Order: sequence, then C-alpha cells, then structure tokens
Amino acid sequence: MRVVPFMRYKWWFVISLSLVTLFAIIAIFIVRLDLGIDFVGGVRMQVGLEQEASVDDVRSLVDDLGVQEPVVQSVSGSSGTNAFMITAEEMTQEQQDQVRAELNNRYGVAEGSIGVEEVGGSFSKETTNRAFIAIAIAVVAIIAYLTLRFEFKFAIPAIVALVHDVGLTLGIYAASNRLVTAATVAAILTILGYSVHDTIVIFDRMRENATFMKKETYSEMADLSIAQTMVRSINTTICVVLPLLAILIFGGPTLKDFAFALTIGVITGTYSSFFVATPIAVLWKEREPRYRKRVLAAAAGGVTVDDIGLSASDPSSASSAKAATPKATSSGKQSSKSSAGKRSGSGVSTKRPKGSSSKKGSSASGSKRTSR
Repeated sequence: MRVVPFMRYKWWFVISLSLVTLFAIIAIFIVRLDLGIDFVGGVRMQVGLEQEASVDDVRSLVDDLGVQEPVVQSVSGSSGTNAFMITAEEMTQEQQDQVRAELNNRYGVAEGSIGVEEVGGSFSKETTNRAFIAIAIAVVAIIAYLTLRFEFKFAIPAIVALVHDVGLTLGIYAASNRLVTAATVAAILTILGYSVHDTIVIFDRMRENATFMKKETYSEMADLSIAQTMVRSINTTICVVLPLLAILIFGGPTLKDFAFALTIGVITGTYSSFFVATPIAVLWKEREPRYRKRVLAAAAGGVTVDDIGLSASDPSSASSAKAATPKATSSGKQSSKSSAGKRSGSGVSTKRPKGSSSKKGSSASGSKRTSR
C-alpha cells in the first residue's frame, strides 16, 4: 500500500481553509443569500408556459407590473417544459391576476399549471428560528459525542470541517443566486451528518494506529490512516453522488434544491475529512510533549544521546535505552575479561619463584645425603 505524505503540506491545507472561509464570508454577507419565502415571508407563484421564454423576459414582465424585487427561477416539472417560479416578498392578489393574464397573453399559460403559495411573516420567523436551533443542537451533539468517543482535540477539528462544508455550500448558493428554501436547510443538516461520518472513520483509524506506531510522528500516523481509508470514502461518495445527479436532472424544483445542496456538501465533506479536519488534528496533537519529541528526533535524523535518559512513558526513549543497553553490556564483558587476564598473569609470575626455590631445596638435601 502506497502512503502519500499529505501531512507534509498541512499548512497549505490550512491556507486553503482560510481561502474557503474568506469566499464564504464575502458571498454570504456581501453578495448575500436569496432567502425564500419560508424565511422572509411572501408569495411564491409557479406557472407553466406554452411558448418559450427566458428568465429575463419573465422578470422584466413582473417588474413592469409593479412587483418589488421579484426572484424568477426556471424550473421543470408537470406544469410544463417551460415553467417558472416567481417569488416576491409582497405581491397582492391584483398583481397576481395581472401577472397571470400578461403571461397568458404573451406566451400562453398551460392549463392547470399555476400554483400560488403565501407565507406570513410570523411563520417565516418561526421557521428561521427552528432552523438555527436544529443546526445548533446538531453541532453540540457532535462535539459531545466526539469528546466522549475520542477526545476534545478531535472534536474541534471536526467542527471546523463542518463549518468549511456548510460555508462553502452557502457561498456557492449566494454566488449562483439560488434561492435558499426549507429543503436547503434539510440538506445542510444531512451534510453535517455525512461529513462527520467520514471524519470519525479516519479519526478512529488514527487512534488505532497510535497504539502500535511507537516511533513514528503523528503526521506519519495520519498519512497511513488516510491511505487506509481514502479509497473507501471515495467509493462511498461516488455511490451517493450518482443518485443525487439523477435527482438534479430529472427531479422537481424542491428535490433539485435538496440535491444541489447535498451534492456540494457530500463532495466537500469528503475533502474536508482528509484535508481540513486531519491537518488541524495533527497540528494540535504534535504540540503534545511525546509527539513533539518524535518530531524533533525525526528532524535530527534519528535518536540523540539525550533521548536515552527520557522518561519511560515515552516509547521512543524506551526503545533508544534498549538499544544502548547491549553496548554497555559488551563493554562490561570486555573489561571483566581484561581484568581476569591481569589476575591470571600475576598468578603465574608468583608461582614460578616458588617452583624454583623448591628445586634448590631438593638439590641441597641431595648433596647433604652424598656427603654422608
């Protein structure tokens, strides 16, 4: 299995996160989102035409009838092949009748293709509050689960990845001038669940690899974890995106809004799990003393002499101490052998004079016996 060192470029991934955040802020707060009547209240009219017309033609017609800031979208469905959805915060019954009559005179209105929906201001405000509450509850639940399942240092990178996914999705909505509806909120909640699922998969593999990778840096553990899970995540993403593309092509207006947001979220969620959440977690974990020592040792090209005296809680210091122990043992053996040799040599030198003195004694006694 080939392991690509993605974490060498973790700071580049952090820079890309900053660029995406900047794009989302500009698009959402400067270009601004087009909120549907579910959030601001108003009137939504859907009409199918028998003759061809463009979005600009329909918008110009509605503007000329005095409707303020209408949002016109081209849709497809049972109402006709050339259908439009007209949304405005205020559209009186008289204006609705005029729009219907003028469209019928110019392009012809298909029979049974007109549908009108009105939403009051109080209901839209309640919908907005419920949407924010739902998202807040989901984020808090995710933080609590990841903190209990892993640790707090994994929960925050996962939330940053979720903000990246949701921000990019809403930024594309604002840049493409698409209408944000209740289906969009449902898609965002789905994106939160899908994105954190991919993040949990890679975080769980990182935790497993940390139990038996005692010398490698945390970046190397993360690279191995990405290599072990990337193919699975990409295959899952492809299987999810294919039916979403079918909905985008053949679905109705509401389903298209849902599928459009979900397609962006699924793709960005797969990216952010590997290249947003993981680099932030690595940067945070490598600030811990045990992983910091491994980074310094890897930068120095190996284990230094000072690492031998480190605490036993650091696996790298324990391994280096074990490596140094045989050297000390061999030197001890050599010194013991040399001292033993010295002792044996001194013993021989003391015995030789004793032997010579005994020979002299025996010869002397022999001479005495001869004289007698």
